Amino acid sequence: MHGSWKSSILVIVFLGLTGLTHAIELGKVQQRYAKLNDFSAVFKQETFQVIANKTVLFDGKVSYKRNSGVRMDVMSPERQILILKGSTVLIVLPEQGTSQVQEIPPEISAQNILGFFAGFTSIEEQYAVQETADRLILTPKTGTGSISVWVDTDGLIERILLKDAMGNISDIRLSGYRFNMNISDEIFREKTGG
Repeated sequence: MHGSWKSSILVIVFLGLTGLTHAIELGKVQQRYAKLNDFSAVFKQETFQVIANKTVLFDGKVSYKRNSGVRMDVMSPERQILILKGSTVLIVLPEQGTSQVQEIPPEISAQNILGFFAGFTSIEEQYAVQETADRLILTPKTGTGSISVWVDTDGLIERILLKDAMGNISDIRLSGYRFNMNISDEIFREKTGG
């Protein structure tokens, strides 16, 4: 179980933020997401973990509902449910029947994909933003590392590349967006498996 929790924590910490032929503007991306009450998307993530000297592949679904939270359902390599509400994250391991609530320090929550969607409108408070021809490059105002974000022609995030101070790299691809589906608040209150 210890190894599984370690995997869960690595997923939270290293899931960072997630081309066009013209400059990507943060304001336009923020406006696109501000129009949504809720959405879900499929994700595939490849994370190189320096300490373990290995690459781990994750896949699953991320769901967001304004004023309710962000939920990540990891399907592999191990079933996990991660629910972010404010500065806490609920980590559920359904196959083990365990769950744990953890406080996330602001400097970490700003650098994970769950926190990114929850606080998208305030990203400039936490990051220096460089708009380039094919991506946004976000550098934490306090801390090290970087987050690169690619968007599609509709202003939707399609790829996020996170590099942290320890040399860990997470490459996340988002696809299959579904919008304003009236997602139930209940999925953000999950206490056990599911």
